[in-house]
Amino acid sequence: MAGSNILLKAGTNEVEILELYLDEGMGDKYKRWSFGLNVAKVKKIMRDSDLKNFSGTNKNTQRLQNAQVDITNPLVIGMFEFMGRVIPLMDLCGWLKLRETDSSKRMIVVTEFNDTVSAFMVSGVNRIHRISWSDLEALSGRMAEYAEGTIIGTVKLTDPDRIMQILDLEQAMDDLCPSKSIKNLEDVVKVDHAVYNAICADDSRSMRNLVKGALEKGGFSVSAYANGQETWDALLELKEKAVARNVPITDLLQLVVSDIEMPVMDGHALTRKIKNDEVLKKLTVYLFSSLITEELRHKGLSVGADRQYSKPQIATLVETAIQEAGELE
Repeated sequence: MAGSNILLKAGTNEVEILELYLDEGMGDKYKRWSFGLNVAKVKKIMRDSDLKNFSGTNKNTQRLQNAQVDITNPLVIGMFEFMGRVIPLMDLCGWLKLRETDSSKRMIVVTEFNDTVSAFMVSGVNRIHRISWSDLEALSGRMAEYAEGTIIGTVKLTDPDRIMQILDLEQAMDDLCPSKSIKNLEDVVKVDHAVYNAICADDSRSMRNLVKGALEKGGFSVSAYANGQETWDALLELKEKAVARNVPITDLLQLVVSDIEMPVMDGHALTRKIKNDEVLKKLTVYLFSSLITEELRHKGLSVGADRQYSKPQIATLVETAIQEAGELE
């Protein structure tokens, strides 16, 4: 499904979202919740009844351990075979702390992101929506604190009227393999003091802190922003300073690291704007996203990204950034 190429052009600030739903409660307490998932992360949708060689957590503990997943996490329902590999099946209702309605017609959404293939149990799927990231309303206040790491933002849908919450499943994978992010940060070589300047953009506070911390550990002074628009505004201010001082923009900033999926303005649109600007185009731009796969890499290339890294590759990103920033001197 991810290879459908429905959106042929990157940098339009548009995204295609698969609407799925979770049914909670019974009778008067019944509620259907609409959630959205980037189509680019979806490999296949199948019925619960079509699973092959499924092993629950109580049936085959050794198999789960060999798959390097946290088998004590209640998120893990079990494992099953998919395209010649064994992948984990996770309970999306449980992860979102919803009380699922019993159903014999549940669906399985198989995903690929962060170099990992996994699957999520849902009540069902609806349709695909094409939206602009500018239509995505970021969470704020207590809701932002409550949904941190689970929901990117919300979109109002019509026919019928409902709110679709856009999922951030990267946190689910961190919950499943909690040591991975820590190990990635530990692989970054620490330097004594900051030598270069960088900007990073990511709507996830935890991922923003990871990127900021990794770059700072590697010798960068880092300014961090929650979306592409905030980042673009900051870049325009730096551009004004560079022009006023009559110095290259690279004297003030050596690197921009951006996520792709962000409210208001996504990473592809941000990169396109940077590379189309006569002053800012000299900046080095890295895309750092769970969406960096061989199938989707061409989108980053089309908007002018200098390098693209999947989110497990933070140590490699920092190592390359130090080298390339040094070449600017």
